[in-house]
Amino acid sequence: MTDKQTRCPTCNSLYKVTVTQLTVSQGMVCCPKCSTNFNALLGLVNQDNQISQEKKSELIQSAYIAEMSILDIFRRKTENSNIDLRTYLNSLNQFNSEPLQNIPALHLSSQTTSSSKKKHKTVKYYAIWSVVNLILLSILFFQILWFNPKLTDQYATLNTLFTKTCAILSCDTIDQRYSQMAVERLKVEKVGKNQTAFSGTLINNYEKSLALPIIKITLKNEDKNIASYTLTSSQYLNGGLSGISRIPTTRPYRFKFTINQPRNSFNDYNLEIIHP
Repeated sequence: MTDKQTRCPTCNSLYKVTVTQLTVSQGMVCCPKCSTNFNALLGLVNQDNQISQEKKSELIQSAYIAEMSILDIFRRKTENSNIDLRTYLNSLNQFNSEPLQNIPALHLSSQTTSSSKKKHKTVKYYAIWSVVNLILLSILFFQILWFNPKLTDQYATLNTLFTKTCAILSCDTIDQRYSQMAVERLKVEKVGKNQTAFSGTLINNYEKSLALPIIKITLKNEDKNIASYTLTSSQYLNGGLSGISRIPTTRPYRFKFTINQPRNSFNDYNLEIIHP
């Protein structure tokens, strides 16, 4: 009787039971799996899952005798006290926010049912999730490069990888977008003794609007670079266009800027459009 097993009539889970659990509440227990209250004495099983009615009667009678001896403790009164242990324990429930649990909880038996056995993960399961995680990491890495074009400018390997990926996905890189921006009606004029003015028109041939680019001009004399200037939109836009940050498609924007370089100091120049 010290090591018996009982089965829950609702979920058929097998549990170990002790004499204390069977005698505290006349065999009534609570299944922790499905929360069903049942009589553990009526659900006792042996290794062959069978027990005779005579044996059950003997177990019930012995449990009742053991219960009476245990309940005698609750009827006793301590010295100089007017209440017994049962009255004291019952009064505790009035001051406790959570009700006392009268039915003892059970522990799962080592002999588990087939439905509770864990299914082992196969190699295919881990392979599929590995591929999914790699795809998600690749998308995250592509987004980082997409929204941070300076990384591709600093590292040639990343630029090559990003360009090949865009070619596969048929997407436009930021360099390809700004390559469709053209400079027309470019004029170079002598302003002063040591100053030269550049003026012209920016036209965005891309299908969407773009942020105003950076203009880089390199001065050459006899195929040698003598000076280089980089200008932002606030430096080459004038008049009412000074506060504009984006250039719409097929809309000409006039620009003009002056550099501190004599006109006769260079015989050639190179004007380059750079994304911001």
